[in-house]
Amino acid sequence: MESATLTSENISTSSVNNGQNATSGQQTPYIPPSTTISTSADYRYRLADIYARASVQDPLIIMFEQDKDPSVMSVTAALVRKACEGRIERKVNLGSLIVEAANFAAVACWEPPSATPSLLTTEELEVIAQQRPTFAQFTRDIQSARIEILGPETKYWSLSLMARDPDRKDRGAVRAVIEPFVARAKEEGVPLWLTAANTRARDVYQYFGFRVVRYIESFPQGQKQGEGGGVPSWVMVCNWPPA
Repeated sequence: MESATLTSENISTSSVNNGQNATSGQQTPYIPPSTTISTSADYRYRLADIYARASVQDPLIIMFEQDKDPSVMSVTAALVRKACEGRIERKVNLGSLIVEAANFAAVACWEPPSATPSLLTTEELEVIAQQRPTFAQFTRDIQSARIEILGPETKYWSLSLMARDPDRKDRGAVRAVIEPFVARAKEEGVPLWLTAANTRARDVYQYFGFRVVRYIESFPQGQKQGEGGGVPSWVMVCNWPPA
């Protein structure tokens, strides 16, 4: 996939790979779903909506929402979507891309190396901790892994907010929003970086060449490590160290 393709406002792409026909045992052409890339208001909304519906029951998402507002007893898709909209707006403003496959059967946000965020200072993390202590510690853990594995100055492709529409079952949709970017990063010789919030996502990313480099447990406000009930996540990297 060419560089110009990935940075255009709205582009369709497709490619053909061989697939195995399970019934006949013969090789048949596998045509992956078409993909488009955009940063339009519609794409931003649909990314937030699909991700919210797909992740509303994830323990990490629930914990972060209650970290912001401990009075929240039931985390809804609408609440998660609102939070996602703010995240997506910030990411797009920094140069991130939204890619979808099969008319939004799957969708993801990719941050190119030029959008690699600066490390937060101790003072900045302390400010976050005043309102969101659990998220602040999570961010510290992620930054620690980044410094140890990549180094503080390394630029990378980052995948976030990847989700399949829970009401869709289109073949190859998740693959279509991940694989081309993994291939591009390898061509560019830069690493890929992400955090998986559940074992299902972790296993999907491992299929595409990511490996776990840090296991993190996060704890709700008032609960300390060693008291049980930690929520797991996995920091993962691909194409690193460079060959």
